[in-house]
Amino acid sequence: MKDYQPNRVALTIFVAIALLWSVSVSSKATVQVATAEVPSSTVNHTSHHQQIVATIQDELDVVANADVSDFEVGPVTSPVVEISSQILAEERARIMRELDLSRDGLKRWVGNEIDQTRQKIEALDSRIEARIDAMTPEVLPVQQQYVPGNHRDKVERMIYPVVQLRGNGTVGSGVVVSSVQVNENQWATWIVTAYHVVEEVRDFSSDEVVVREIRFFDPDLGRLGSEIHEGVEIASLAASDLSLVRVQLTERWAFLAIPASEKACLQLSVFDSVYAVGCPLGNQPLPTIGEISSQYKPVAGEVFWMVSAPTFFGNSGGGIFLAGDGRLVGISSMIYTYGKRSPMVVPHMGLFVPLQTVRSWLRREGFSHLIGDPGPLTPVPAASSPEQAKSSVSGSF
Repeated sequence: MKDYQPNRVALTIFVAIALLWSVSVSSKATVQVATAEVPSSTVNHTSHHQQIVATIQDELDVVANADVSDFEVGPVTSPVVEISSQILAEERARIMRELDLSRDGLKRWVGNEIDQTRQKIEALDSRIEARIDAMTPEVLPVQQQYVPGNHRDKVERMIYPVVQLRGNGTVGSGVVVSSVQVNENQWATWIVTAYHVVEEVRDFSSDEVVVREIRFFDPDLGRLGSEIHEGVEIASLAASDLSLVRVQLTERWAFLAIPASEKACLQLSVFDSVYAVGCPLGNQPLPTIGEISSQYKPVAGEVFWMVSAPTFFGNSGGGIFLAGDGRLVGISSMIYTYGKRSPMVVPHMGLFVPLQTVRSWLRREGFSHLIGDPGPLTPVPAASSPEQAKSSVSGSF
């Protein structure tokens, strides 16, 4: 008995049904246009379909009346199967061509859209970056070390070296110029101040000229420290309103005023910007800015300079510093008052001792090394005495 292959029979039936449905649809369409003129090609097409139907019917009759044993294994030789395979192959090729065309068109469209979108994004990014650059302030790099001229350096050069002297209900200022080790646990720290300040705050019960209450600035606290030190007057020149006080500390005081050189002092002029730093009205050291307004103001035979930086009671003995490099160029002395019965303070007309006068005095006393000047080998006595300086002094200390 020959092998039975149901798949082959089922395929034949399926193809036959499909072709019958196609013919039926075509026949209906032919009926609908029966009143119209039918071209010869249409007649031939209909006749072709009729032949296919007849062939399919014969195939179905064969399948219905055939014995299972009549089917043999081998290639399909039915014209219906050959036609259906050809139609399927052609349809598949057509669909693939359309898919290829659609795919190519879609790729081109998507590619164009992507390119246009990328260009729009790049243009938008450029505009955003330009706006950000315009709106963002320039950020300078953080400096790890401070250089001369910035605020931190100004504070260290002009605020930290200024000390406060108190006593007898009054207050004044001083400037630290040197700190030298004298033994293992002592540092001699030297302060230049105004003669009249020491005379007002000194302890009159002592045979020596002693200032009992001197406060240094505490950089860690950002204000005057609470520790109180004593100082002894070592030298003075009343005529020039100058005094030199020594304080014994247990460690070196690192913040020293830097004196301007003799050459720099000789080049000073009116309109040079300066800071006056002192302890006005008992406050901690405060800076006020102004200009050298005069280099000639005679007072009791001594020549003082004038400054327009506001100064008040308590500024006396403080420092006058160059605004540019913070170097010391003088010591505050007097402020102007107007009127005898009810004197009024004129704070912007302060008098100060120029550094050249301070340097000459320290040379005569043998302490010029305290401000970096070698000076003479042997001390030279001061030219004036306190008694000579007390006669006919104008202004107010």
